Amino acid sequence: MEDRLTTGQLPPDRSRLGFTMVELVLTITIIGILAGIMIPAIGRTMQATRVKRAAAIVAADLENAFTLAGRFRRPMRISCTCGSGIYTVADLAGGTVRLRRTLVGDSDLSNMTLTFGTPTVDIYPSGVSSAALQVTISSGSSSRVITASTAGFVRITP
Repeated sequence: MEDRLTTGQLPPDRSRLGFTMVELVLTITIIGILAGIMIPAIGRTMQATRVKRAAAIVAADLENAFTLAGRFRRPMRISCTCGSGIYTVADLAGGTVRLRRTLVGDSDLSNMTLTFGTPTVDIYPSGVSSAALQVTISSGSSSRVITASTAGFVRITP
């Protein structure tokens, strides 16, 4: 016997071709709630990544300062204008700037706080500095401390 369709019925294989409006609204609402929960966490992660990257840059610059003193066989001075987030490595005698870095206000590194424990440190060609140096970089709840010993050992600590 042949199946006859009554008015308004679809064949069994075509009975469900799409989503209802309620299903779509429910799915979009769930996605919106999850996105709202994740956005602050993603922001904190990006901020922590920026601080880590800035700490790596500062650590490399401090190591470079010890290298420059040995290469040029002249004492170098690391000085910081921490309010504006600028530090420089320059010849102690001539004042020639060998390295200048601006961390605060950089569009990529965002707004950070740069603090030097000692505003001025001299590095001698023998690889010894006048004092140990501690640099703190912070942004929001994330911070890193970079230490340079008098012997030129540079370390990043959380």
